[in-house]
Amino acid sequence: MSSLLYYPYINLPQTDWTIRALLYHDNIGSIVPIQYFHEPERYEPFMREVIKNGLINLIEPMAVLDEPWEVSKQFIDYLDKNQKFFRRQGKFCTNNATCRFRKENCVQLHVNKFDNDVFYHLVQMGLAEKKDDYWYNVEKKTANELMTFLATVIANKIDYQPATDRMELGFSTTYMRTHEVELRTRQYKRDLILKNLIPYPKQIDLTNLRRFKDRHRDLLNTFRSKVELLVLNPALTPESPLFKATLDEMKANKEELSAKMNESCMGDIVFGTICGTVSAVIGLLVSPVLGIPGFMNAIYSACKIEKPENVFDQTGLKYLALVDKRLRR
Repeated sequence: MSSLLYYPYINLPQTDWTIRALLYHDNIGSIVPIQYFHEPERYEPFMREVIKNGLINLIEPMAVLDEPWEVSKQFIDYLDKNQKFFRRQGKFCTNNATCRFRKENCVQLHVNKFDNDVFYHLVQMGLAEKKDDYWYNVEKKTANELMTFLATVIANKIDYQPATDRMELGFSTTYMRTHEVELRTRQYKRDLILKNLIPYPKQIDLTNLRRFKDRHRDLLNTFRSKVELLVLNPALTPESPLFKATLDEMKANKEELSAKMNESCMGDIVFGTICGTVSAVIGLLVSPVLGIPGFMNAIYSACKIEKPENVFDQTGLKYLALVDKRLRR
């Protein structure tokens, strides 16, 4: 899956999960209420930087959904059918006047993310209260289910994969179908693989990240195909010894490639290419410096710095090795 739809928040978090997601996926989307399109200063600083570098697609839910009311009605029906469950879990408040929507028990949801009928229904059920013209305080578990619901529907509509950095959200829905459980399991495996293979490149420059992805898109596609084969293999569970052995082998291959890209010795094929290039300018120089082996080594080392991707690779992990070389200096 090359495109990811992040939820539950508007802003991407400034974390290692986000950096790995940006490096791995071709496209990342975030569900953004229309108010933010008109008032971009509401975004957090990191999110503004991500937007500036074209690393995210901003998705306005009411513009994507053709029938937002019909979509919302499905969630409302789900709430109505399971009121007894909510009461048993302590989620249902029978008296709005005495409900205490304390900060630790609530999540703020923007009114522009859903059809208005959803919030009206939540308030009537004692699961939400209006904070101001744009925000509602919603009971935490209900809010998580509502955002999982919305992200899943929108992702299915635009052919993205819903994903979150908070895995508990993926399993918070009360009645999850088998294929949805499989999707969450695959995300867990994918995140685990990437966490092992792409250590957090601290103080990363998002402009360089954008350029890096554009330059090495073919390598990214190759690497992603290798990872997805592991993710889609039901026999390769995260708890199995084979899964750990596969990860260890991939890490070893990546480190070997990284080492090759940092070698200072001469290489046979590249050496011949360099000599051919230098011979064309020998006649222009009267200095004897070209006769000194150290000079050729200097040229070769400089070329390796500027184009380490010349290293041959059959593992599909060259993209990761280049991440180490280019983005984690």
